[in-house]
Amino acid sequence: MFKFISFFTLLTGVLSKVDSMTFRSCGLSTDLAQNIVLGISPDLPQTDYMFYLNADLSKQVDNGTSRYDITYNFIPLSPTTNDLCIELNNSNITCPLNVGHISSESKGSIPTGLTGTTVIKNQWFDGSNARILCIQFTIKTS
Repeated sequence: MFKFISFFTLLTGVLSKVDSMTFRSCGLSTDLAQNIVLGISPDLPQTDYMFYLNADLSKQVDNGTSRYDITYNFIPLSPTTNDLCIELNNSNITCPLNVGHISSESKGSIPTGLTGTTVIKNQWFDGSNARILCIQFTIKTS
């Protein structure tokens, strides 16, 4: 579900020590997904993990986009946008996303090689560009 992994693999190609990783919902009351609960296993710092997302969806989503805004040591990198439904194929849920509770599980890894702080803001939008949700990750490596 998180394409930033490919970006960092191409950029660095090596692993360094993950000191911390935090994540939070950065959504608003106007987002289509509410009551967002995020989880990760095992507890970090680890390089491989399972990411869990639970939320209540107020509108069916047939298609959309997933946008990543990334900063590395406070330097913004070019944002990337992916097809949401293709990205969801890496998790246990698929499009369409139906109204009601969604519960997603996806595998991830933190390829690093650059030291410092990386902040990744991932926003999902439906086909009419209404924001579904927003999640922000902060990864510190040395």
